Amino acid sequence: MIQLIVGWVQNLVNFSIATEFKPVETLTPSQKGYKFEHDELKRLMLRLKRFETVEFTDVVGAPMTPQTVENRYGQDGGIDCVIRIIAPTERGAKIVATKIRNILINGDY
Repeated sequence: MIQLIVGWVQNLVNFSIATEFKPVETLTPSQKGYKFEHDELKRLMLRLKRFETVEFTDVVGAPMTPQTVENRYGQDGGIDCVIRIIAPTERGAKIVATKIRNILINGDY
């Protein structure tokens, strides 16, 4: 009987230690900014993935994907992403550009 009570108290103490409050790591303002930009760019990439004529690159032309966005940190605090439209005709490029502009303006991503 005593062993049962001692074991129960010991489990109760171990449980309270394991569930003790742990402070959450606070993000610096620059880390918050990068996280916000990364999340927004990933959402936009996912929204435009059906557009076959749209590519996302960085300023030197290296392709960007939602998986590689997390590794991008510009010196000025931005990600430096270029949305490139590759269409066979100028009219087609204008149509895609208008659709992308409307998506960005309306926040539809």
